[in-house]
Amino acid sequence: PKPEPRPAQMAPTAFKDIGKLCSDLLTKDYKTGTNTVEVKSKVPNGVTFTPKADKTGEKFSGSLAAKAPVPGGAEVEVTLKTSGVVAAQVEAANIFTKGLTLTLDCETPAPGKAGLLSSGKGTIDYKIDALTCKASYDYYKGEAHAAASSMIKAFTFGASADYSVAKSALSKYAAACQYVSPEFIVATNLSEAIGKPDGMVYTGSYYHKVTPKMQCGTEVSKSSKKSDVALAFGCQYKLDKDLTVKGKVDSEGMLSASYKHKLSNVSTLTLATTVDTVNLAESSKHKFGLVLNLTP
Repeated sequence: PKPEPRPAQMAPTAFKDIGKLCSDLLTKDYKTGTNTVEVKSKVPNGVTFTPKADKTGEKFSGSLAAKAPVPGGAEVEVTLKTSGVVAAQVEAANIFTKGLTLTLDCETPAPGKAGLLSSGKGTIDYKIDALTCKASYDYYKGEAHAAASSMIKAFTFGASADYSVAKSALSKYAAACQYVSPEFIVATNLSEAIGKPDGMVYTGSYYHKVTPKMQCGTEVSKSSKKSDVALAFGCQYKLDKDLTVKGKVDSEGMLSASYKHKLSNVSTLTLATTVDTVNLAESSKHKFGLVLNLTP
C-alpha cells in the first residue's frame, strides 16, 4: 500500500507575532481618548473604499483609502489623509516563488515640507515550512530591518535587528521564544534600543485559553536600568457570538474595560474606558473611547 501523504506543515510564527495572542488580549479594543468611525465598502469591480474619521478632544483627523487588485496578482492601496499627506502601497504575493511577498510603501511629506517623498520602503516577506523571515529598507530614512523565526515542535525561536545606515550602527535588536500548547502559550522576549535610557528590556507573557469563551493573559516587563517591574493582566469573555467583554489592570493603577458588540452583519460597536484608580478624584485622568466599524 502507498504511504499516506505527509500533512503540510505551517510556516513558523513571524517574529513580530511571537506572544501576539497575549498582547492582543491586553491591548486590542482598549482605544480610549479618541472616537472613531470607519466604513469599509467593496464595489463590484473589486475596489474597496475605506473612509475613516477620528476625533480626539477638539482635534479632528481622517483619511480615505482605496484598495484595488491589479493584473498579475498584486494589490494597490492609496490613502489620502486630512493632513494633506498621501500614502501608497503595492503588495505582490507569490509572484516569483511560493511564499514570497514583496511590498513597496511610500508617503508624501506634510504640506510645506520640501521633497517629493518623506519615506519610501521596500519589504520582502518569505515563508517556508522551516523558516519565516522579513527584511525591509527605507531609502529616505536610511533604516534597515531584518527578522527571522523558526520552529522546533512546539517551540518558536526568533530574532530581529534594526540598522541605521546614516549612523553606520545597529540601532535596535531583539530575540524571542514561545511555547505553544492547545490550552496555553508562554512567550519571552528581550530587546534593546541602543542609546535609550531603558537599556535591555526583558518581557514575559502567559496566555491561557480557559474555555472556548474565556481567555486570560499576563505580561511582566523589566528594564535592566530600572528597579520597577511592570505588570499587566486581564481576561476576555465571549457572552455570545456577537458580544465580547474584556477587562485588565496594570501596575500603574490603570483599570481598563471594553465592550464589543456586533450590532448586525455590517456594523460593530466597541466601547472602551480607562480609569486611573490612583487619582479617582481627578476626572481628567479617566478616558473613554468609541469605535464604530461599518462594512456594508
